[in-house]
Amino acid sequence: IASASQGYTTESIGLLCLHVQRANPLSEVVALAFKMLNPQPSQHGGSRRISFFENLRPCGSTPSTLKASCAFHRSPPTSRDMSGHAGPRFINAWASKKACMTLEQIQYEAEALGPFGVEIKVQFCGLCGSDLHLINADGGYKDFTAYEKGEPQICGHEVVGKVTGLGSAVSHLKIGETAGIGWQNAACHNCEWCLRGDEQLCANVKCTCCEGNKGGFADYIRIEDARFCFSIPEGCDPAATAPLLCGGQTVWTPLRTQTKAGDRVGVLGLGGLGNMALKFAGALGCEVTALSSSASKKEEAIKNGAHKFIAHADEQEMEAAAATLDFILVTLATQEAIDFTKFFSLLRPRGTMCFVGMCPPITVDVFTMGFTMHNITTSNTGGRKEILEMLEFCARHKIGASIVKRPMAEINEAISDLHTKNVPYRFVMTNEDAAYS
Repeated sequence: IASASQGYTTESIGLLCLHVQRANPLSEVVALAFKMLNPQPSQHGGSRRISFFENLRPCGSTPSTLKASCAFHRSPPTSRDMSGHAGPRFINAWASKKACMTLEQIQYEAEALGPFGVEIKVQFCGLCGSDLHLINADGGYKDFTAYEKGEPQICGHEVVGKVTGLGSAVSHLKIGETAGIGWQNAACHNCEWCLRGDEQLCANVKCTCCEGNKGGFADYIRIEDARFCFSIPEGCDPAATAPLLCGGQTVWTPLRTQTKAGDRVGVLGLGGLGNMALKFAGALGCEVTALSSSASKKEEAIKNGAHKFIAHADEQEMEAAAATLDFILVTLATQEAIDFTKFFSLLRPRGTMCFVGMCPPITVDVFTMGFTMHNITTSNTGGRKEILEMLEFCARHKIGASIVKRPMAEINEAISDLHTKNVPYRFVMTNEDAAYS
């Protein structure tokens, strides 16, 4: 995928796969990938050919015809440098000029797109709890706000819309198609973690609306690295897909990597994240138990895929469910201290509790955990491979977030409602029929 987005031909990628298939040492495959992603300047300019066997040990005999054709082609720049609207643009956005202030309309000038840049005309943008933390500069987010640079904070990082501008090196997107941008918008693509497909762990990670980057509460959004802009498959509802690009990926990644079909999975916290987790866990073949302090959420939880429901404020229900779960995904977002001891009692031996919500520091009984061999893990959003896999899975299983659409002009009211109301869905701001002054 990384190679394709850099302009390499399908044949080149196939040859790299052949190199892997022939069981050459991993170090050689990685070295080849580095050469593909970091080509040296050509003496003649334009297209450069990197010999498939240059500085590499071929594994076994190779027919001369194959050896002659084993070259990697890097396409020269084309006339697509200004595809769509790639020059500078004035963008209308909703921004907070100081922490905790209401958002107001501003206009800023975006620079021309670079070779890997992309522009999206925003149709839908999910409202995430991280947006609130950035706007209010709290919950550990203060150092990542635009306020620290003396700039207004423009949030919005669950964006779906139409591609309206492309840099010259972008080949996996086309003008007019529906595409989306999530929490992350750049990485180095060369470090150990990027090469593993864990771009979210890159030391040079950039986030869509952090540190002065301008997010999707706007009519357009631009990012410098289109490799973090993803085509939305046919069969996915664009509005319901927007929250999947951050919130959805946040719960998809641990469920996909830390559980398997048949596992007994609990989901603690039934807000927007929790209800997306219920849908994914059920579709992945897990036996799903919803955990909430309020029995009033049982009907919604069952509708979203839960097989069982536990009101954890009820001691009898908790005792009956002791040692029944293999995995608990904690999606709670709170700044209040929580005693998780009673939730560990729900885990079977070797069970895992994974935290993806924003919680204060926790205290655990390590002595008892030594006997049960329980695990505590966390999870970040995930890399590009997880987003691509999640989107394909959602298209196949017709999964989308539970949403309520609101006009972008109601962004302040939506923020207030998200802050004060415990809702089982995500607000998605829309630019349908939007008018910017």
